[in-house]
Amino acid sequence: MPFDAPCQTPLGDIELLTDARSRIRNRNSWVQGRFQDMDRYCLVAALSLACGSRSFDIPNRTEKKLARLIAAQIPRDAPFMSRWRLVPVRQRLMALNDAPCTTHEDVMALFDRTISHLATTARISVPA
Repeated sequence: MPFDAPCQTPLGDIELLTDARSRIRNRNSWVQGRFQDMDRYCLVAALSLACGSRSFDIPNRTEKKLARLIAAQIPRDAPFMSRWRLVPVRQRLMALNDAPCTTHEDVMALFDRTISHLATTARISVPA
């Protein structure tokens, strides 16, 4: 049936975020200052690949939605450009990823906070 498995449930979002996180899980698979360098990716590129966007320049709806969820978890002490709400969400994530003060651990923590937030807010229905 068409509604038995909706495309993106909160659980599906968690899986996509986990996939994106796994693409940059160690310091050697993460890059700053560009989307991709061989098999190294920035935060936005990892998200784009996990969401199946056709190109890095044109994010699909799922990527846009997850980027908004990630941006909502950016800490208050992050660089200003990554927190300024007048800047488009993807540019905010790029600014955070590329800031000289941002570490790989900061990016992993951002993914972890977003996944944790989704896991605690997801409504799971149990059949009666």
